[in-house]
Amino acid sequence: MVQSAAFTEIVELIASSNPEHIAHYSPGKKTLDRVQELLLKKSAETLSNEEDAELQHFFFLENMVGLAKARAYQLLKAA
Repeated sequence: MVQSAAFTEIVELIASSNPEHIAHYSPGKKTLDRVQELLLKKSAETLSNEEDAELQHFFFLENMVGLAKARAYQLLKAA
C-alpha cells in the first residue's frame, strides 16, 4: 500500500491524540465477529460485492490503526 502524505498525517494525528489509549486499542468483539463472518464467506466464495467492500474497508482501517499503534509506542517510549 502506498502511503500518501495525508495518510501519514492522519496516522500521526491518531497516534499523538492519546498514545496510551491508541497503543492498547483492539477492535471489539462485534467487529471481530463480523470480520470472521466475512472471511468465512470469502473462503466459501459466497461474499457479495458489498461485503467484499466492507472487508476491504476493515483491512484499510486495520492498516491505519496498526501504523498509529506503532507510532504511539514510539511516542510513549520517547516520553
